[in-house]
Amino acid sequence: MMNKYREERPEGDTEDIRASWAVGFAKASEISSIALEAILPALLGVWLDQQCSTILLFFSIGLILGMIAAVNHLLRMVKSK
Repeated sequence: MMNKYREERPEGDTEDIRASWAVGFAKASEISSIALEAILPALLGVWLDQQCSTILLFFSIGLILGMIAAVNHLLRMVKSK
């Protein structure tokens, strides 16, 4: 069954036929998710540091894990293009 938004094209032709605003929103959503992957673990680490009375322990762990996740997502996004 053919998708109503994409017509049959030769293999390797990946032209996007969506409206330009739809493409823009999709890209903005993907970039926002990468930013949240980097920031949320660090914020969770700050909260855990406050709960456990530690100084920068969980923040550092959250920051490192968040950055690894964000870079991994960014690399997968670049490879798919």
